[in-house]
Amino acid sequence: MLSFIGRIDNVSSLFYFMKGETIMSRNLIYMTTTTNASVLANGVVPLTTIQRRDGCALQDGTNSIIFRAPGYYKVNGSITFTAPEAGDVTIVAQKNNTNIPGITASTTITTADTEVRTININGIVRVFCSEKGSSLTLVNSGVAITVQNVSLDVEYLG
Repeated sequence: MLSFIGRIDNVSSLFYFMKGETIMSRNLIYMTTTTNASVLANGVVPLTTIQRRDGCALQDGTNSIIFRAPGYYKVNGSITFTAPEAGDVTIVAQKNNTNIPGITASTTITTADTEVRTININGIVRVFCSEKGSSLTLVNSGVAITVQNVSLDVEYLG
């Protein structure tokens, strides 16, 4: 026999318990860019479209995601791109224009305009009470690139 027990902690967090397993609806946001966009060296990677959003702990900003609640956030992103010149491409996640340790990835382009590369980033970000309203951006700290697809999902862990 299946039994459900529900508890609402806030408007966006509804917990279900079924046979000892927990299924949660979490605060999350999933943003993408699916059209080609140029990103200069040290430029911000564009995040143009909200695909999914649930809860009120996260909101979209201008090419950024805004943290509206203190706590921990899981970040996963994928950037597919080409580069008009050879060199290193490094994507760094930043909170309020400061690099987040460990949420970075890089690759080397050897042939301009022909190599299609994908960089994946992931990690955990901590937001303190005094940092509510801070922003998460992805920054290209290498040579200029042309992004073809960007996806970034951020989930509030509590």
